[in-house]
Amino acid sequence: MGVITYIKRLAIANALTLYYTAAIIFYMLVTYLKNPFRNPWANKQRLVPPARLSDPKYGVHKYIKVNNVKLHYVENGDPSKPLMVFLHGFPEFWYSWRYQLLEFKKDYWCIAVDMRGYGDSERPEGVSFYNIQTMAEDIRDLLRQLGREKFILVSHDWGGIIATRFRDNYPETLQALIVLSSTAHEAWLDAIWNDDEQRKLSWYVFLYRMRVIPELMIQMNNLELLHKVMIVEGKPSVDKEDLECYKYWFGKQYALTPPINYYRAAFDYIDVELKRHDENVPFLFAHGTNEIYLGKKIMETMKKLYKTIETTKVQDSGHFMQQEDPEKVNRLIRTFLQKQNL
Repeated sequence: MGVITYIKRLAIANALTLYYTAAIIFYMLVTYLKNPFRNPWANKQRLVPPARLSDPKYGVHKYIKVNNVKLHYVENGDPSKPLMVFLHGFPEFWYSWRYQLLEFKKDYWCIAVDMRGYGDSERPEGVSFYNIQTMAEDIRDLLRQLGREKFILVSHDWGGIIATRFRDNYPETLQALIVLSSTAHEAWLDAIWNDDEQRKLSWYVFLYRMRVIPELMIQMNNLELLHKVMIVEGKPSVDKEDLECYKYWFGKQYALTPPINYYRAAFDYIDVELKRHDENVPFLFAHGTNEIYLGKKIMETMKKLYKTIETTKVQDSGHFMQQEDPEKVNRLIRTFLQKQNL
């Protein structure tokens, strides 16, 4: 990539970051002025975990040291059966896979991980600890620690970005890869710089380059943003008690900075190499028809990059599909795995 292109992209990124930061600061100021006697950041203190987080039906809570970081995970199912690992996205933690833990425990050894920086996992300080390659190595070390050579990897959102990088690095370990509402890092960067639609949909990515302001935005009004992105009218699979589980973790001091550091570490201005991957890894790639964060071209790019990819759209489902439409998603996953004789 030429110097001129690099400078141009840097200028665009900085301009958009300043624009969105100014817009959010204005929004926060207006919110405060509407009720100056109420502090919009004086959130409810949640000292005791919601009961749903310790419900034994979801599995057993365990910890493991991988890649020099202690991770928390929830385990369900028989360890003698095929291993199925679940990687969540933002703003989530292991709990976003609760419906899948219940569905697949009878046929698989299910492990839903709190990614580094999330939930009850360790939170290293500093952006550099959250680069994609490092987190792919977390999963490689997890596989070693669990004593398995092969497994099924199911992922959503940021978990999907890490899962595709893992697939690129260690295809021989995967019996199957399932990516929901996500994409590969290279496809994401390519779309941000070469697709106007994706750049607009990814406005928050530019905001997240700024320090402090994104955290303040999400913390406002008792983490109201979580309600806006996760509650879908007419779909009771995510309710207010579920939101309390998310607010319990993301309402803690400094809990938002590590997850947002994923974005800060991943952003780049370079021309990425869209490398073709022909390895024989069964790969299911699904977006919802109501997806609002990923543009239409992403799926077409992924088809070009991965020889064995099977793409599908989940009708009337949004970004958080594994929670929003668990029956549809569970059926989709099971059908795909049955075709692979898994």
